Amino acid sequence: MEKYLSIGNSFFRRQYAPHLLVTLLFCCLSGFFVSFRNLNGEQAAKVMEMYAAFTGILLLVPLFMPEQNRELWLLEKSKATPLWSVYCIRLLAATAALALVVTVFLQLMEQGNSQFDGRALWVGSFCEIFFLGSIGFFVSGVTNQAVLGYMVSVVYFFANIGGSQYLGDFALFQMMKGDYGFAAPMAGAAVVLVAGGIWLREQLAAK
Repeated sequence: MEKYLSIGNSFFRRQYAPHLLVTLLFCCLSGFFVSFRNLNGEQAAKVMEMYAAFTGILLLVPLFMPEQNRELWLLEKSKATPLWSVYCIRLLAATAALALVVTVFLQLMEQGNSQFDGRALWVGSFCEIFFLGSIGFFVSGVTNQAVLGYMVSVVYFFANIGGSQYLGDFALFQMMKGDYGFAAPMAGAAVVLVAGGIWLREQLAAK
């Protein structure tokens, strides 16, 4: 257990801290772009889907970035700890950070006298934001290019603005319409994407 805590701590201090700071800054600036006061359910969902959604990209996409350095990747491969477990530690930490971000946003809206179903909005927001980030996570993992991961996630976000009707349960912005039925299939797809990204990354490392 101590070994895994050491791995996680090293990653946070050396590679992930800048991404956490960017996410923190993004959240701190939210008050300049969105209102948290006197919102109804649809308006609260809009805050989460149109603004907070980007935190999934900020937190999940960079998890493979240290291994973009070929020498570091070879060094990690040579260690006794399997790479998949290293990636899982990073993913768990990022997921916890994402859950905290969603909770903070909902707390701000509640303190602003907004009226919404807190449980449904939390679950829906977490699933949607995690799904959006998992797309970039997968792309980053299989291409070894975090930039491509960011690009694909952002493109998917904007593609939903005009084409969400073609994406079924995997369309974004459904909570603004009062529909929360997407949460389970979207969560399942996110799990497949992150598991697939880690597995394919492990296969690439074995070559």
